[in-house]
Amino acid sequence: MKMESCCVGILAGSFTALLLPAIPDWYWPLSLLFICVLLRCSFGAGLCLYLASLSIQLQQYSTTSQQVLAQHSTIVAGTVVSIPQHYDGGSRFILQLSETVKDKAQPGAGALLQVRWFQVPVKLQQGQRWQLPVKLKTIRGLANPGGGVAEAQALVSGLVAQATVQSSENLIELKLLDAEISWRQRLFNQLEVELNDYSGKALMLALTLGERPFSDELWLGLQATGLGHLISISGMHIALVFGWVLLSQRAWAMLAHGLWWRFSLALGTALAAAWLYSAMAGYAVPTVRALVALVLLVLLKLCWRRSSGRQFCLLVAALLLLLQPFWLLSLSFWLSVLAVALVFYLGWRYPPATGGRAKLLAFLRYQLIFSLLMLPLGLLFFQGVAPLSLLSNLLFVPWCSLLVIPLLLLVFFLQCFSPWPLTLLWQLLDVLLQPLLRWLLYCAEANWWWSLPQAGFLLTLLLMAALLLVLLPGKSRNLPLLIVLSLPLLLTITLKSEAQLHLIDVGQGTAILLQQGEHGLLYDFGPRYGSYSATEAAVLPYLRYQGVRKLDYLILSHNDSDHSGHLALLRRAYPDAKLVTDVGSLHPDLNCRQLPAAWQQFSLQVLWPPGPAAADIKNDQSCVLRLAIQEWAVLLTGDISGATEQQLIKHQPRLDADVLLLSHHGSKSSNHLTFLQQVKPKLALNSAGFANPYKHPADEVKARLSLLQIPLYNSADSGAMSLRFSDDQLELRAIRPARLVKWLENLPFAAETAATTR
Repeated sequence: MKMESCCVGILAGSFTALLLPAIPDWYWPLSLLFICVLLRCSFGAGLCLYLASLSIQLQQYSTTSQQVLAQHSTIVAGTVVSIPQHYDGGSRFILQLSETVKDKAQPGAGALLQVRWFQVPVKLQQGQRWQLPVKLKTIRGLANPGGGVAEAQALVSGLVAQATVQSSENLIELKLLDAEISWRQRLFNQLEVELNDYSGKALMLALTLGERPFSDELWLGLQATGLGHLISISGMHIALVFGWVLLSQRAWAMLAHGLWWRFSLALGTALAAAWLYSAMAGYAVPTVRALVALVLLVLLKLCWRRSSGRQFCLLVAALLLLLQPFWLLSLSFWLSVLAVALVFYLGWRYPPATGGRAKLLAFLRYQLIFSLLMLPLGLLFFQGVAPLSLLSNLLFVPWCSLLVIPLLLLVFFLQCFSPWPLTLLWQLLDVLLQPLLRWLLYCAEANWWWSLPQAGFLLTLLLMAALLLVLLPGKSRNLPLLIVLSLPLLLTITLKSEAQLHLIDVGQGTAILLQQGEHGLLYDFGPRYGSYSATEAAVLPYLRYQGVRKLDYLILSHNDSDHSGHLALLRRAYPDAKLVTDVGSLHPDLNCRQLPAAWQQFSLQVLWPPGPAAADIKNDQSCVLRLAIQEWAVLLTGDISGATEQQLIKHQPRLDADVLLLSHHGSKSSNHLTFLQQVKPKLALNSAGFANPYKHPADEVKARLSLLQIPLYNSADSGAMSLRFSDDQLELRAIRPARLVKWLENLPFAAETAATTR
């Protein structure tokens, strides 16, 4: 009982850490741990033990990160430890720093760097050792709702910094130290050759080696069907391999005498097979967690120790959190823990079925309950639901787990030792994967993902409570309460969406979305540099998250790459959207002055340029747009300079606005004092990248705003921002300060929301 209480304390410590503004120094929880041990308080000891482990590892991570980042521009040496992802013009991979560089001790030896390399001279492969001239910076991702948290993922993965190879500046220091590649890379190369012509290639690579070269359509299909857990190698796959090998334990009777030896040999072989599959997947975090759980299970079995499902779940979760306390930031960890707990609960709640029909009914019941309970978790973690998840799991979980995955691994194993290509077997696997592939592509095209960003935390808890009633005895008596608790979700779905303005966090660039329900108007599309496109990485996911199904207008202010983004991608996703710009080479549907005077509840007024602009539409020909809604006004200025600002207020002597998007990302050559005094905004917004080389917004601009007492909200600090309009109030909501884990990053001293009134 004390062990169980200690495990509960460890879990309580992880939840407590999520709410702390800062993690205490390690000696405080260790001191409290000593007191709890003296008082024989197992719960308190577990809580303090977790906080001590988190504090120690966080301090180690911070120290290593500071050592590496202190160099900024430097020469590093290390081994490529991931299969590089190649794209047009560059590669992305993880580099583990070696002990020495240029015969000197290297700071942060053993640490992992996230590396981008543009214009790679040779094909990068896992296992190679390189000496590289790089520029280093801290890992800080974009902050958009529904997107991942790069800072949390860095902690979970052990990445201490991100690096960009400066191959054009210092070619002498760029050296390939060792060309030997890893066995996993050799398997990947062999598979790429064997599967080159098959449409199911991406799925087969994902299920064998854990590499997921998925198209955007496949990612959308996995989201819409709720089948991401089936395609990504995770605990379920490791457990399946363990179970399949364990079922063959009768064969060990011929090799070992005695029940204990046969049992031990069967468990050891099953564990070795699971370990091998995890190694094939590159020891991805979910597979490592599954391996730890299986090792614990095998040890308990070999020691003939019995434990209930509840005790086993608590012990595994507590052990994993102690070994790697950063896993409290991993959504997949908590989803796995809840899924395993649900499996044990259903095994206790419903006795094992006998007979084919009873087993089929038990499987259907399990999938129904599992899908229903995953519904509020999807709302909580991803602000949306996949209505086809139940049907998708019923169809493809047995299809893949009982047929496709075992056959795929068997063919893969045979291919590793066969001197000839097993073409017919690969063709058979491709045929078996076609139903899943076509289902994913259909659901992606039909957009079977219901985004519900308005569903709050309280609503999710109510829905969870309602669904938990399904599992309690006397379900018929709980039906009225179930309906009552589900009503808020139904009201949220049917509630008419209010008009909003969104400043999307795209880094050093601009993307503004006006939204009214399912309709949207997009002003600028974010930056695009080489193969990277913020349109793809941030804008399109934001539109899907907000439930924008009909993009009516695409307004491009001018032809700079930090505004023009990936237009072709937008037009492919929203073919009916009308392009509005003065950039004639893009063949627009309308020029800026032809934009309608009204869209949904917004009034639109194009203030600049006054007439047709030059052929090369640059900063001073930016399309300046004034929006008005419910007596509130917003001014979007593009990249106009201070000289153009003066011309603008000369043409518009009564120009004013409640909200101003700073010109040219807050450049000191724009946003002059006379312009700010004329506009008199109540709020100033700025779209700029974190630690950008242009130092936007400039100190001079911040001083001008401070002089006029105009509050500034910058996307580099606040992340994405939303403006909500009512008759007497304008409310701003920022994403980054609203995040739960405050100690994860250096958050600005600002509230989650701000409001201004007339």
